Amino acid sequence: MNQEQLTTLLRTLLQFGGGIAVGRGWLDADTATALTGALVTLLVTAWGLYVRRNAGLVAAAAAVPAVAAILADPATAQAIPNAKVRPSA
Repeated sequence: MNQEQLTTLLRTLLQFGGGIAVGRGWLDADTATALTGALVTLLVTAWGLYVRRNAGLVAAAAAVPAVAAILADPATAQAIPNAKVRPSA
């Protein structure tokens, strides 16, 4: 799942939950909108930081068919289960 799909799914689920909360009188519409925006922003930021860590970037590069081999530090190479990723000297 890419970041745009995750954002869309997250926003839809939060809007659904916010609609239920507004319908039951737990929140007003403005508060539900503000909470949805804040939660989407925080969760997408956390997801972006996770995906862009060293191991995530190397794994994404290894998934590209044109890439034949990647030399990485031993810890990163061991964290990625892909034959293209090899530890550097």
